[in-house]
Amino acid sequence: MERADKQKETLRLTADLEGNYLLDRESKDLKAIGLFYAPAGGSVHKIAKRIKQKIKDHKVEMFCITDVTAEKLLDYRTIILVSSSLGRHTWERDQKDKWAHFVPGLRKTLLNGRRVALVGLGDHMTYPANFVDGMGDLASVVEESGGVLIGQTSLDGYIFTDSRAVRDNLFVGLALDEDFEADRTEARIDKWLTLVSPEF
Repeated sequence: MERADKQKETLRLTADLEGNYLLDRESKDLKAIGLFYAPAGGSVHKIAKRIKQKIKDHKVEMFCITDVTAEKLLDYRTIILVSSSLGRHTWERDQKDKWAHFVPGLRKTLLNGRRVALVGLGDHMTYPANFVDGMGDLASVVEESGGVLIGQTSLDGYIFTDSRAVRDNLFVGLALDEDFEADRTEARIDKWLTLVSPEF
């Protein structure tokens, strides 16, 4: 009886060691940072490229979401999503919006604790009651998929009346306004990267 118990213990220990090895190997196989954005060709694209250029200590691979499926996110330990202010209402009614095609796949993709940083572009003058709402909606989808949000930022210096991207008096990510506050973008990105880089 004692011999059988020892054999079971040995088998269990071997299985645990092999399992840990596979987990470690899977973690090592993951690439550092994947940056995903949409739409292409405008302010969102410009901001995505600027963020990629500024992250010098880590290799960043960048993709427009129209060129990949949501499963591509699983190649990375850390994920950065850069989007416009369009949110779930637009995704549901306007199938021309790029995120409308990507989000259903994201909902089905298990992010399993991967760190996700969000960047949202909005217009605080025209849409003060919906400033960067899309970033808030995207945050909810990421969390539903098992992702861990990083890079929350202060509301200081922003003028707006309401936003679904605000939780516990913080933005869920980096909020930018290229329409009316482009002169503040550089400093906001730099401050955010100082905050979020240790998480990379």
